[in-house]
Amino acid sequence: MRPQALFFKFILVSVLVVAKAQATTSTYQPFMWQVQNQGATVYLVGSIHALTPDFYPLPAAYEKAFQSADRLAVELDPEQLDPNQSARLVQSKMWLPKGVTIDRYLDDKRLTALQQFAKANQSDYERMLHIRPWMLVEQLTQVQLKDSDYQAEYGIDLHFLKLAKQKGLPVLEIETLSQQISAIADTPFQAQLTMLETSLDQMDDEDYMAKMTEYWRQADPDGLYQFVYQDVLDNPKLKPMMEALLDHRNQRMADVISIYLGQSPNRSQTTFVVVGALHLSGPKSIIKELEQKGFYPRPMFQDKNLQKQ
Repeated sequence: MRPQALFFKFILVSVLVVAKAQATTSTYQPFMWQVQNQGATVYLVGSIHALTPDFYPLPAAYEKAFQSADRLAVELDPEQLDPNQSARLVQSKMWLPKGVTIDRYLDDKRLTALQQFAKANQSDYERMLHIRPWMLVEQLTQVQLKDSDYQAEYGIDLHFLKLAKQKGLPVLEIETLSQQISAIADTPFQAQLTMLETSLDQMDDEDYMAKMTEYWRQADPDGLYQFVYQDVLDNPKLKPMMEALLDHRNQRMADVISIYLGQSPNRSQTTFVVVGALHLSGPKSIIKELEQKGFYPRPMFQDKNLQKQ
C-alpha cells in the first residue's frame, strides 16, 4: 500500500504514513531544514500526518524553531475548508463515465478483494464499481486508518496548527484544495488503476509502514524516498502518479516558499513551514528546487546543539 501512502494525505486531512512502531524504539531526529535569505528565515519541517501520542514530545529542535516563528505555513488548514465546497469538488471527480464500471479493468482476484472489502465495511459494492480508482484507494486507506491506532489529530501538521492558533500566529496555506485533489484525480486512468491494483494486492501488508516511520524518525530523506520509489521501479505505470503527487507539487510549493524568503528585506521574519515528509525527500524535492533557485537549505538534524532537550 505504498501508493496509498503517497496519495492519501491529499484528500482533506489524511495520512502520509501509518505505522505500528513505537516512538521510543530508535533515535529521534528532527526532519527539518533551515533556509535564510536577506533577513528572512524559513524552517522546513517534514510531517507525518497521523501518529500516536507516544511520538510526543517531539525533538527539542522542532519546538525551539517554532518558538522563533512569526507565522506558520501548511499545505492546507482543515478548519478553513468549506465542507460543502469540498464535497462538491470530490463528487465532480470521483465517478467513472456513464456506462463504465471498474470491474471491466480488474481481474477476478482483485475483484474478490474489493468485494470482501465492501462486505467487511458494509459498503455498497455495486456503487463502488462506478467510482474512479483514485477514490477507491482513498476509501481503502480511510478504513485502514480508522482500524489503526494512528490518528490525524496527532499528526505533526495539526500539532503545530493548534500551537499556532493558541499563540495567535498567522496561518498561511501553500496550496488550495482544488490543487491537491486535482493532483491525484486528474492523473492518467492507467496510473490510477495500477495504484488500485497494487493497493488491493497489498491490503494485508503492514511491514513497510514501520520502515517508513523509521526513515522519518531518523531524518533519512534519501532512505524514505528510495523506499517509496521502489514501487515505481517495480511498476513504471505508477510513475505519472509520483510525478503528479510529488514532483509537480514540489515545484509549486517551492515557488511559494521562495516568496516567503523574499518578503523581508527590511526586517527579519521567520516562517515555520510544515509539509509532508516526502516533499522534502528525493532528487526533485522542495529542498532541491530551492537549491536551484539559489537558496541554501541547511539540515537541522545535523545540528547537535539544536537537538539537546
